[in-house]
Amino acid sequence: MGRELICGYGMPLEKNNVDTDQIIPARFCYVPKRHGHENSLFGDWREKKDFVINNPIYKKATILVAGYGFATGSSREYAVWAIKDYGFNVVIAQSFGEIFYKNAIINDLLPVKTSSEATHALWGILKKCPEEVIHIDLYDELIKVGKQSFPIFIEPGVKNKYLLNQDDISLTMEELDKILLYESKRYPYLATTE
Repeated sequence: MGRELICGYGMPLEKNNVDTDQIIPARFCYVPKRHGHENSLFGDWREKKDFVINNPIYKKATILVAGYGFATGSSREYAVWAIKDYGFNVVIAQSFGEIFYKNAIINDLLPVKTSSEATHALWGILKKCPEEVIHIDLYDELIKVGKQSFPIFIEPGVKNKYLLNQDDISLTMEELDKILLYESKRYPYLATTE
């Protein structure tokens, strides 16, 4: 099977309405490359010593747990790149900016939607026990931590892409016969004859 179970340590980002300008401020978006943005993640906030990303107990975190309205604002793909470059492969939040959500999926960053109760419970668990492992069970659509579990709200198409380890190209290739048939009917003069 594919990646139905994803595990990792979490980092609690106890904030709502985090926009892409806060995820990676515009002044850091000058390098036109997909990689090398890990030090720009939350560039303004990380200047404060007490910001969560500076806390060494969360150094191994691969799952970011945020509130509602995560990554709204501009459509900059740099936000996804910075999160990925830092080492996160999952972001759990109550809701996401629509463009960020799509960019995350395209760039293999799993955006997991859950309830307000789940987010607050996860924040509490991670603050008390940062070494707790978060299990993301896509098959059963659950987030599991210790003996607790919380719901995942995921669209069937997104779920299948992760379960079957697919991307847009592989999904398109599955429809190649239909595409070729359509093209042969629409542009019959392009069909080659031997």
